Amino acid sequence: MRRTALAVGIGVVIYALALGAGSVLYMTGVIATGATHNDCADYRSEIAQERGIGDDQVPQSEIKARTQACLASHELTKGHAFRSEYLFWSIWPAVICVAVFLIWPLWARALERQELGDVVRDASHLEPGA
Repeated sequence: MRRTALAVGIGVVIYALALGAGSVLYMTGVIATGATHNDCADYRSEIAQERGIGDDQVPQSEIKARTQACLASHELTKGHAFRSEYLFWSIWPAVICVAVFLIWPLWARALERQELGDVVRDASHLEPGA
């Protein structure tokens, strides 16, 4: 029970740090509201299919132009950027750290059992009286 409470505490602290950073950015008005490359398609393949050419034959300038147009067309409100990036996505680092904290003792015991098994296996190959 104590370990679970400690894990939840760790998760809350990690989430609070990320949420606090997002809140500061939101309140000061410097939160990023533009798109990222994750918001835009794979234009290399798209252009290649349109032209009927291989991916390696697509001019970089065309990819760049389409990507810039895509990035320019995605503009989030500050509230949406705050919700999507800090309010919701900040949960994942906290959840992962909690999971690792809770699973770590099981993992450590498994490694200890494996190490003990290796010692027993190596000892069985020793010559008696050597």
